[in-house]
Amino acid sequence: MVRRRSGLPAARTTDTDLGRALEAMTAPELRSFVRAVLDELKDEQRGRVIDSLMTRAVRGDVGWKPNRPSPRVVNDARSFADAAQQVGHADPDDVREYLRLASKAFLAGDHASARAVFEALLIPISTVDIDLGQHELVDDVLSVDVHTCVARYLTSVYTTTPLPDRAGAVFKAIENVKPIGTVLNPIGEMEGVSAGALPDLGAFLPRWLKHLARRRPSKDEWESDHERWLRETVLWLKGVSGLERLARKTKRPQACLAWCEALVDRGDWAGALHAYDASAVLVGKSHWRGELLDGAALAAQQLKRSDVADRLAVAWHAAPTLPRLLRWLVSEDGSPTDLRAKARKIVSRCPKTAGRQLGLLRLLARDISAAADLLSQAPGLGWSSDEHPGHVLFPSFALLLARRTSKRVPDALLASLDSTCRDPLEVLSSDDVERRPRLRTPSIATLIQGVSSTITFVEEDLRSMVDSMCAAAERRVEEILNRSRRRQYGHAAMLVASCVALAPAAGGEDLSAWMMGLRQTYSRRHAFREELRRAMESPDVRD
Repeated sequence: MVRRRSGLPAARTTDTDLGRALEAMTAPELRSFVRAVLDELKDEQRGRVIDSLMTRAVRGDVGWKPNRPSPRVVNDARSFADAAQQVGHADPDDVREYLRLASKAFLAGDHASARAVFEALLIPISTVDIDLGQHELVDDVLSVDVHTCVARYLTSVYTTTPLPDRAGAVFKAIENVKPIGTVLNPIGEMEGVSAGALPDLGAFLPRWLKHLARRRPSKDEWESDHERWLRETVLWLKGVSGLERLARKTKRPQACLAWCEALVDRGDWAGALHAYDASAVLVGKSHWRGELLDGAALAAQQLKRSDVADRLAVAWHAAPTLPRLLRWLVSEDGSPTDLRAKARKIVSRCPKTAGRQLGLLRLLARDISAAADLLSQAPGLGWSSDEHPGHVLFPSFALLLARRTSKRVPDALLASLDSTCRDPLEVLSSDDVERRPRLRTPSIATLIQGVSSTITFVEEDLRSMVDSMCAAAERRVEEILNRSRRRQYGHAAMLVASCVALAPAAGGEDLSAWMMGLRQTYSRRHAFREELRRAMESPDVRD
């Protein structure tokens, strides 16, 4: 077998060649190619591509529009919907074809017909008066973009309703289809499916704002849909200054974040720093305060200020999480001596329930016995919780022990170690992550490997690490198998195999008998025995 050289950027080369090939083809050649590809696609795939192609053509510079569907489509759709409601269900393929006809009418500019067809089907589907046989999402059975259909329906309601009644009609339409299509930003989503600008938008926005302002905010910190729509409208009408006034007036966390992020989107880091600092005061002791303080630290970083480390410390103290702890730990020189001193200083301030952070701090402070006690006493379930030290301490101990042997730590263990560093509130898309600056969150594996050469182990420390790993693995096996959590069998088996492989690094006894004892205890669990066999035969375990 011929292997590709690792240094060859295959994907990038292919992308370059694709671009050159497209540029080299004439318009007739491209049309012929598209038709040939469409002929090879399955019906569902073909329909999606055609929908996308027609949408792109309508939004192009030529001003092309498809032919309007027959005027009978509205009556046919209503009759179909009435019959479906009588029996309580409909064939998803039939519904899909009617929705595509509605979308075609919309693209052709016949918004009245589009509204009528969408209304006839989307509302009874939302209220489950028409069941399509889906297990969860309607998208699963319709094979059309339901969200786009909802946006086109709202836009057709907008364009076919007189201005005085438009705000109420759009609001009602959103509420009617909410079960099948959540609308996050109504104005932006309607603009997104329109061939041009929404008509009379300047006159509509004040009416829409007034309609939304009548709604009461939610009683907790999580904003309602109405509040989010109001924020969008304020931004359209009054810009960033309007968002600032809204944030200061309501002191709602998401309103404050919207103000700050609008300034970040403009690249105004000085303004963003001021907004983040002010917002952190406005929201008081809210759990959102940590995210606002993270933003302030990022703004300070972009402005190359000298107080970034101090701001990272404030963010961790306000809302202690593992990512915030890691950022603060390496915010200054990050040397092993500095890390040890910092860890010893702040370990007492760490929440006692934050098992991951507490375990990492004890390890960096060189308190191996305390870290081992924390792991050995941890429950067998709940490893995904921030309160459980397993995903931090077990692989960290494995890394430290692996340095004393030829064994290597399984990639799956290292992956679980780094997955704990991810911020659960980070919901940016991959494009956003590349486009926007981020606070650097170091890898725990890199951190442990960096300090491992400076740690001097006594025999008691080595034994305590192995013993705690065995205790954690055995408890994990026991509780997972007792509850028959089949998806976790592989993880439990990997923990056992890692203990067996790394025990010699501590100069202790061979753990093969211990592993065989577990196999015997759970001899009837064939799936687990198979996972254990695979784990023991992996290259990370065998010599």
